[in-house]
Amino acid sequence: MKNRVKYEIPVGILFLIAMGILIYYTVLKSHEILKPEDTYEITVIFPNASGLEITDKVKVNGVVSGAVEKIELKNNLVWVKMVMFNKFTLYENYSIRVDSDSIMLGKQVSIFPGSKKDKNGREYAVIETRENLRGIYADPIKSFSDMIEENRPNVYAALKNIRDITEKINKGKGTMGRLINEDKLHAETGTLIKDISEAVEDAREQAPITSFIRAALTIF
Repeated sequence: MKNRVKYEIPVGILFLIAMGILIYYTVLKSHEILKPEDTYEITVIFPNASGLEITDKVKVNGVVSGAVEKIELKNNLVWVKMVMFNKFTLYENYSIRVDSDSIMLGKQVSIFPGSKKDKNGREYAVIETRENLRGIYADPIKSFSDMIEENRPNVYAALKNIRDITEKINKGKGTMGRLINEDKLHAETGTLIKDISEAVEDAREQAPITSFIRAALTIF
């Protein structure tokens, strides 16, 4: 018993030290891990930043390029200061938004720097400043509602098709409708399945005999 206690105490101390180091580097030193010497700061103003927290990731075109450093509420707007370690060119058609890091985890800031020209050939100027940029809040429920609204005719058409198919099935029309509504087809289908099962079973039983015959023939 004494030997067991003798070994458990050092193990427990090492465990506590390891946990302390982990907490220190993941919470207190998270900014320093992300910040090389040539970092810079950008400030974005959002109408809403619900769920966003300090140390959350900042991605530029899907690549982790910084972290949230400070979140403040000023004049009913949310001012978010971020420390960045990847440089990028920002154009007038940029987009910055707070969105979901994943379905179950928290939020992140996604930056889409834009492009010099769009598909219609329109040119956009380069934005030099990195202060007081404008951002949006991507509410997943609102985005889904907007998608439904934009595709309302297609949604109605799909629902109508589903309703028509269901009505035909209920009335016994088509192969599926007859299978579901006609007892005779039920019975015939059951018999067919039974016959197929018996044929497969017979094939399995005959397999060793067939293999033996083939082996015997190869000898001659």
